[in-house]
Amino acid sequence: MSYTAKMSSSGGHKGATSVNVREFTPSSLPAMPAMLLKAAVKGSHVQDKPVLPKVVMRCEGVRAGSEKLQQYHQLTGWGNALQVHPAWPHCLALPLQLGMLSDKDFPFKVMGMVHMENRINQFRPILPDESLDIVCRFGELKKHRLGWQFSLLTEARSAGEIIWQGDSRSLVRAGEPSSMRLAAKPADLPTGETWSLAADLGRQYARVSGDYNPIHLYPWSARLFGFKLPIVHGMWSKARCISAISSSLPDRFSLQVSFRKPVFLPARVSFHHQPEKAGQGAFTLGSADGSLLHLSGRYGPLDPQD
Repeated sequence: MSYTAKMSSSGGHKGATSVNVREFTPSSLPAMPAMLLKAAVKGSHVQDKPVLPKVVMRCEGVRAGSEKLQQYHQLTGWGNALQVHPAWPHCLALPLQLGMLSDKDFPFKVMGMVHMENRINQFRPILPDESLDIVCRFGELKKHRLGWQFSLLTEARSAGEIIWQGDSRSLVRAGEPSSMRLAAKPADLPTGETWSLAADLGRQYARVSGDYNPIHLYPWSARLFGFKLPIVHGMWSKARCISAISSSLPDRFSLQVSFRKPVFLPARVSFHHQPEKAGQGAFTLGSADGSLLHLSGRYGPLDPQD
């Protein structure tokens, strides 16, 4: 179901803006293989000043828990079966997010984007038996020294209450090969807990998340996009770090990560957690020898007014 709604403009401008609202139920969502193919072949039509489409996609009645959730918990090291992993709603929202990115008016190619940052706001733990309404929309678009950076916003509601928000910020490069990553400063990383990542971790994550981006799957598919080996999915790395610090997280928190150098599979990585005051801290994921920084993050309690 699709309709046009009027929404007040932001940024201090007067008047209203037309927004294309597309409504789905879990059974009416397009099939994931078709969505992935559409996203993979989508071209770009970048202008001097690209504009993000005014589209909102909403799916009501999404079940938080499933057999896939149990597999996701196992793969990411989450030990609390009574609560949904805080990163799991991103997987539930993937069909909507792909729909946004493959929209005919979205000005950029999907393949070759670089996931730079991701923020989660959890207002309370999500229970496996909850029914969620998930909404996706675009946030800001701004010029970056390497191209364009845009934000994709996701929220989950239960019985009308916002209980979770996600903000994924990605870079679309202008005039550089897609295999190049953002430069990361030489790291002098603290030693910590070492994790061994299997060569097929990307395929394992794809099976539970639904994200079959070829750069994460096989050496041959990664080479098609300029990578010598498959790289671990950034959202797996974030989810695994969240699991490792779960005992320090309050029920109501904000957690942000910046993605740095890719992790080529198989790999050994070092995780370091630096708790600060109650419910607040920082963490890093780096190479086992301490020479590369793969991910850095911070977390803290949400302001009561948020």
